[in-house]
Amino acid sequence: MNRKAIIQKFREEGILKGAGYYLGRLLSEIEMRTIGPVTARFASVCPTRIVLKNRMMMDYSDNTRALYEYLVKNGYTEKYQIIWVVSEKKRFRNYKQKNVRFVTAENRYGWNSPLAYYYGATAKYFFFTHYNADLNRFHCPGQITVNLWHGCGYKGAGIQKKELFRSTASDRFDYALVPGPLFAEAKKDFWHCPVEKILPLGYPRYDWMMNPGKSRKEIMTLLFQWEGRGKTVIWLPTFRQSKIIAYQEGEIEFSCSLPGIESEEELKQLNEELKKREMLLIIKKHPLQSVWNRSRDDSNIRFLSEEKLDRADIRLYQLLGVCDALLTDYSSAAVDFMLLDRPIGFVLSDYAQYKEKRGFVFEDPLQYMPGEKLYDYKDIAAFLGHVAEEKDLFREERRGLMPAMHQVTDCYCRRIADRFGIK
Repeated sequence: MNRKAIIQKFREEGILKGAGYYLGRLLSEIEMRTIGPVTARFASVCPTRIVLKNRMMMDYSDNTRALYEYLVKNGYTEKYQIIWVVSEKKRFRNYKQKNVRFVTAENRYGWNSPLAYYYGATAKYFFFTHYNADLNRFHCPGQITVNLWHGCGYKGAGIQKKELFRSTASDRFDYALVPGPLFAEAKKDFWHCPVEKILPLGYPRYDWMMNPGKSRKEIMTLLFQWEGRGKTVIWLPTFRQSKIIAYQEGEIEFSCSLPGIESEEELKQLNEELKKREMLLIIKKHPLQSVWNRSRDDSNIRFLSEEKLDRADIRLYQLLGVCDALLTDYSSAAVDFMLLDRPIGFVLSDYAQYKEKRGFVFEDPLQYMPGEKLYDYKDIAAFLGHVAEEKDLFREERRGLMPAMHQVTDCYCRRIADRFGIK
């Protein structure tokens, strides 16, 4: 906990709710320091127990869910017990699956169930995507803790990175995953760990993207009632303003919440251009973006939320798998999308500011951005025109970077399970 975060919490939730949250945090700390050491000393690791944990209040999603679905589909639950550590256990009250259990940790009151510490200490495998919340700080000998992480892009650690990561214990793992060898050195410095801990195995969610399981028509109909025949482009801007106060890019603001777009008139013009070409542009807010004034759909521009994805039971990476092109900026989505060998447009209108505020993992990130560099409305419109006309201007550059940025396989979940001996 730091002073700024505590003050912000009380401002957002008031004195009573803020006090309740930090009381929950305190109780969880006491649990950890009692249950953890006792369990680690007197219990033993269960060789057939797997713990899965995603980000707080973002249960059952991202890489942990992709890995889980693979394990269930391929019969691993006949042998293994899977423990999901979730913030909202009541959401899974009616979920029935053999050898699968849900326990509470990092709920809205800042509280962790004692069972979360017990399972965290005794699991043979502990997989997490953002941070492990110290649930396995005290663990039995023989545990393998794997940081699946949530993507490698271009963003630097941020000015206050060291303080942030000491508090969230993100570097407490045996192994961490990256897409390809290029990212091993950068993440070694980011996590302050030996490069041998970093494995270029790719991410479980890549399997959703490479094999969405539903047709493009099914996915577009479920999400947008869209049956157009033109190209479909998805825009995934990374966050600037966020509740995570350790990141300084929060000082960057856009008039329309989108980089490269200066006015409502430009958005209307963009919609007209898309309409002429019978194209659909999908714009999705980053989960951490706290300032967002875009929600009204136009005929050929649709805004996508996490809630809409959940209602349709569609994962973002399934949607990526059926899109013809990607618009983004410094996000890891660009690196991931390279696997599809389709056009990418990088919207870099705040490149200089971002470099100053947040920084990049590469000295020259532009050389690792195999796509059109876009700085304003005209550039964005031109890129969409190229997509419509099937002009892929950076195909050769993209393919040339692939060996460094990815270690391609036909099933990422299987490769991960095999690497850690889950049979």
